[in-house]
Amino acid sequence: MSALSSQPTPNGRVAVPDALRAGRRTWGIAAILVALLIGVVSMLPPRGTPGMEIADLGELRATIGHGLAYALLAALAVLGQRQPRIAATLAGVIGYGVILEVLQGVFGLRTFQWTDIAANALGALVGVLSVILVRRSVIR
Repeated sequence: MSALSSQPTPNGRVAVPDALRAGRRTWGIAAILVALLIGVVSMLPPRGTPGMEIADLGELRATIGHGLAYALLAALAVLGQRQPRIAATLAGVIGYGVILEVLQGVFGLRTFQWTDIAANALGALVGVLSVILVRRSVIR
């Protein structure tokens, strides 16, 4: 039997597969590490400023990067929860992105951008929905 297969419980329900359940703590730690990485990268000065800098990816690549980063963060956050709270997870991940954008504007080395917030929110939604869909397809 594969690691993702599930077996019925005595009450007839299908249990969450061990591969998704066993690593809850690992998923949670990974979510924290990804959140920290996103925070650090978000606060690095743009290219052309003195000191450590982040590469200039261009607007489209940066927007895609935002979406992918927040999709990963949201997916890991859901996987790290015993009883996922989807709305709270989405609010937390999107709120984190908003806070980082505001801080970028406050510190002045980077700029506040609504497009980044939109990409973060869309990415978070995709991450959460991906985990829900995978769990449903594996558990059935």
